[in-house]
Amino acid sequence: MREPRYSILVDIQDATERAKQGKLALYWQRTIQREYQCKKVTPAEQQAYEQLQSILSEVPQWSDEEELHHDMEHTGGKLWFCHFWIDHHSMVQLTEDRNGEFTVAYVLDTDASPEVRREAALLARKELADCMQKWGITLLDAPVPDQMKYDSLAEAASHLMQVLNDPESITG
Repeated sequence: MREPRYSILVDIQDATERAKQGKLALYWQRTIQREYQCKKVTPAEQQAYEQLQSILSEVPQWSDEEELHHDMEHTGGKLWFCHFWIDHHSMVQLTEDRNGEFTVAYVLDTDASPEVRREAALLARKELADCMQKWGITLLDAPVPDQMKYDSLAEAASHLMQVLNDPESITG
């Protein structure tokens, strides 16, 4: 039996609708571009992709941070910290959900060189340390276990800081 062929047409059409509203963040633009470039496209996919590119060239889009703020506020949560890199496909973020639990997310682009990954982690550590100082929380001395949700901002920020100490272990 033949496997069904994957079509990115629906993804491109969804991206086009968001782009018309100025709400297609760079992260999603890059995702669509990577998917498009990694496969043999149909004429319909090519036409839709060209239309998307035309819209992107004409309509300013919101930033990754604006999208994340919107998504968190829409679900009753809060964005505490985030950094998205423009020159490679990497991000770190610390969010609080509507139940008061904190989540840490991080991706460092595996295609980036080890030096670039280290620089990205150091930059994020510095920015996060500045934020922690503003928030009035200190870095926890003991290692914070890797888990999905954290009970406190200090615990979540400390986990993210500890992860950024070892950028080679972060995959993306």
